Amino acid sequence: MDQDQLAEMIRRRLKLDDQDWTIIKETPKFQRLFKNAVEASKYRLVAEVIDSKGCHSGHIGGQKLIFDNSGNLLTKESPDRVCSFLMPNLTVLINAFFENMMNGRDPNEVMFNTTGCFDTGPQCGGWGHVVVKMTAISKP
Repeated sequence: MDQDQLAEMIRRRLKLDDQDWTIIKETPKFQRLFKNAVEASKYRLVAEVIDSKGCHSGHIGGQKLIFDNSGNLLTKESPDRVCSFLMPNLTVLINAFFENMMNGRDPNEVMFNTTGCFDTGPQCGGWGHVVVKMTAISKP
């Protein structure tokens, strides 16, 4: 797939009319995105659980949440239960990886690629805590 085919696929997915699409197509940041998106499409983002204590959703060490390069959770490749309290912090990491890919940089240049859920654990009035580390991997 080339850059123009990808741009057209994005246009169809977003269901944009001609006026909105013209604005996007002529915007330099989106031209850069289209240029780099083909290479970015070769990646998946993996959030691996590296520590889990008292997780009500059952997340355990070694478990992986798999996202496509646009940040969509691939539900068939991820655990049946994914805690919603983990997702907001993962969204921040997904955005950092996405920014690198769409700017033509190595997505794994994200320096702070580890985060956790909002639950603070029993020591701070919560009930558990989960820590994940995100990396970008080449698609199989």
